[in-house]
Amino acid sequence: MKHWPLILAALAAPVAAWTGAQPAEASRATCLLQSDLVMFQHEARGFLEHLRTGNDPAKARQLGHWLEDHPVVTLRVQMRRSGMEMYEPLAIRLITQQKGLLQVYNRHGIAKAEVSAERLGTAALLEEFAARIIPLPCNFAPDQKQAAATPAGMGRIRGISQETAIASSLSVLLLAGGALFLAERIARRHRRRRRRHPCSLNCSLTRRQRTLRAKLVDISRLGAKLRVWQLPGVPELSPKDEVVAQLPGLEDIPALVTWQNTDYIGVKFSKPMAAEDLQTLLKLSKKAAAAPADETDAAAAAGPVGLQA
Repeated sequence: MKHWPLILAALAAPVAAWTGAQPAEASRATCLLQSDLVMFQHEARGFLEHLRTGNDPAKARQLGHWLEDHPVVTLRVQMRRSGMEMYEPLAIRLITQQKGLLQVYNRHGIAKAEVSAERLGTAALLEEFAARIIPLPCNFAPDQKQAAATPAGMGRIRGISQETAIASSLSVLLLAGGALFLAERIARRHRRRRRRHPCSLNCSLTRRQRTLRAKLVDISRLGAKLRVWQLPGVPELSPKDEVVAQLPGLEDIPALVTWQNTDYIGVKFSKPMAAEDLQTLLKLSKKAAAAPADETDAAAAAGPVGLQA
């Protein structure tokens, strides 16, 4: 856990860089979008001039290329992200007209296209578009109180302020730190449960109303290793057998046999053993191991007395 400050600092560094670069990136995207829209009105103006005079037929091809490179859906998203949604209906209407005029031009010729342009009032619409788009500054920031005139169903895409981005980033960092802390606590707790302790105590296992004599070899809060003495006529235990362990000083514990060999088996308790119960067994094991040593010491001490008598 002592490395957490370094980890959080490493996570915070790219966040700070991102939040600092956010306004510049947003401004650059707005400038590029405005440049595209100004170029569109220039190509549309050249195409209308070609319809009126018949000069420079390449203008029709140039307008077609611009329309192919700028799909309507992409433009809508870009305008809303840049806060230019109030200009979207005018821009989409003009783009739709230009596409229709190009179709008429390609199918029926220049004269038909010119008549259609006059009937639709395309020149006046183009002038209105140019008057509203061209004067916009490159760092255009819309009034937040202005209502967006967007078509129904599309919704409005709002920009994210720098303060919101910073707050969100800090929240993510705090959540990540909390998740790391919680994961570490859970891992430690699981390791403590799995830790195996030597334990030598006589016990028994019951399966289908048959009791087998056994002895603990080691134990954890999750399970135990036991030596089992097989009785004549009693089937051997096998993996996945359900048993009940009778351990000294504790209530019966349901368990499942997980492995088995000639002399030993491993069992997994149906639920983790309480830490207090585990300590009780370990203390009993120490007492049982100390008892023979005490008896030996007592016998050794009594030996010389008997000789003197």
